[in-house]
Amino acid sequence: MTNLSSVRLRVLRSECGRSPPNIFQNKDQGTTGGNPYFGPLAARNRTRFRPILSNFITLRSIPSGNWENTERHSEMARKRKQRRQQHGSAWHWKQTDCWYFTEPGTKKRVALFDDDGGRIRGKENKEAAKLALARIKLVDELSPPVTAANQKWTVARVFEVYLADLHKTANPEWSKQVQNWLNDLCAYCGALSVDEFKKKHLRNWIQKKITWNHNTQRNVIASVKAAFNFCCKFDDLEANPVAGYEKPTATPRIVAFTPEEEERLYEGANEAFGQFIKACILTGARPYSELAKITADHVVETPQGMYYLLKARSADGKSGHKTGKKTGKDRRIMLCEEMELLTRKLMLTAPKGSGFPLFRSTHGRQWKRCNCVQHFCLLRKKIDLPKEKSLYAARHTFAKRTLSGYYTGKPVSIEVLAGLMGNTPSVAWRHYAQWADEYNSPLWEALGKKPSRKHAG
Repeated sequence: MTNLSSVRLRVLRSECGRSPPNIFQNKDQGTTGGNPYFGPLAARNRTRFRPILSNFITLRSIPSGNWENTERHSEMARKRKQRRQQHGSAWHWKQTDCWYFTEPGTKKRVALFDDDGGRIRGKENKEAAKLALARIKLVDELSPPVTAANQKWTVARVFEVYLADLHKTANPEWSKQVQNWLNDLCAYCGALSVDEFKKKHLRNWIQKKITWNHNTQRNVIASVKAAFNFCCKFDDLEANPVAGYEKPTATPRIVAFTPEEEERLYEGANEAFGQFIKACILTGARPYSELAKITADHVVETPQGMYYLLKARSADGKSGHKTGKKTGKDRRIMLCEEMELLTRKLMLTAPKGSGFPLFRSTHGRQWKRCNCVQHFCLLRKKIDLPKEKSLYAARHTFAKRTLSGYYTGKPVSIEVLAGLMGNTPSVAWRHYAQWADEYNSPLWEALGKKPSRKHAG
């Protein structure tokens, strides 16, 4: 049987490269009693001989019949080679006889290919493998870096984060419309990472929507850009990949109803929808985001007259009207005599505190964009109105008639109209200057003609 002490000494020599200290004898060494783990050099010796003691304890736990196996394992430990090269270097795999490299920070092997696209094989082709790896590293240096923050962002995740906030802060109808657009885009390229998503993907997707006009395209592009901007501002997304994508110019549909068309609308519509159209024409309010929300609680009576008051923020924290979130201002919809009579009549069926809207459908529900558009499309086809006329033309009708003095016989300025419609003067000038006498009169006078003011029809 192999001597226990000889096995200890061989193992300790192989681990330390030198003969171990004499820790098995009991000779006096000063005040330490022969133990190097006590005394002035105790701290150094404990650190220095820690692996020696661990091997000693391991050997003590080995049964007496397995010393030959222990010697063989020690011999294998001496022959074990260290790592020959760092991650990122080319290496040969004997199993496939091909060359690979491992990207730093990963455990994934990547095959190396020659100029013809074939795998580099044979252990003797080390130089060809190094050349292929150098080409890969050169391409990586020239390509834009992929940030760690962008690696975990996909297009679908960006839209998910944005819609979660939009549903809490925006108008429900608008947020549902934006959700439909973004879901459609996700079906096209939602699995792409943000770094892979390019402007060409957005352009190709929009070009497939042949029924979208410039206004719809503009709204869709604005929604996509808003989603990326939101994640850049409130999350860890680095950059907006479509920040410079140009939106098409908006095509305004500034058309108004004639008095004859207005009468045909009232005759063809049911009573509930006819009242809603009439209120839109007499107030100039936005049909869906303003007038459809009015309840008796929004009605304010003053000595000068009656008006509807929509707060910039509703009780639940959402925007009270279209421009409330942007401007932070309340919206006042001032009423003429005819509208005051209609309002008092409707308040009898929906008094204050009931929460019922004043203008309701035949089923007693609030008018929404979907059922309004459906009703008006059927009505337009029934009375043969031009296709460019929509329910929003009622708001433009109010603007045209007010500017020309249709209701009072006295034309008003663009600034006054902007206050009545909840617009800024610049927006009112851009949309309605063509109907304003203060804009057209100097043009006629420049040609030597005296303009004649007529009531709008």
